Amino acid sequence: MASVCSCKPYAGVVRYTLSEENVPYSKAVVANGILYASGQLGINPQTKLLQPDLESQTRQIMDNLRILLEQHHSDMKHLIKVNIYLKDISQLKEVNEIYTSYLSERRPARTSVQINALPLGALIEIDCIALAK
Repeated sequence: MASVCSCKPYAGVVRYTLSEENVPYSKAVVANGILYASGQLGINPQTKLLQPDLESQTRQIMDNLRILLEQHHSDMKHLIKVNIYLKDISQLKEVNEIYTSYLSERRPARTSVQINALPLGALIEIDCIALAK
């Protein structure tokens, strides 16, 4: 289970959800009711393995984000901004079909970009900002 620490800088409250892995960043930070989720890869949390293809990586990322949001008393309806990083931008249509199946009619702002490489040879990475309690 990821650990959470809280501190009170300035006038707000900040909660950090630390990653279970030995990495130099938090899985998520909640500051003044806004959740900032670090980039998610299509890694199955039980097996710790990267899913084999774009479709399964995208579904796994969206499932992982949904769980992360729920851990912070939020959900996909409260997404504000999403960033999608793709190894091959020509696959955006396939990603969009999966991505939209997880959303309600409320659609967050979004940026999609092609990048040269992702950790572990992943094909996609997604991060987000959402309202949280």
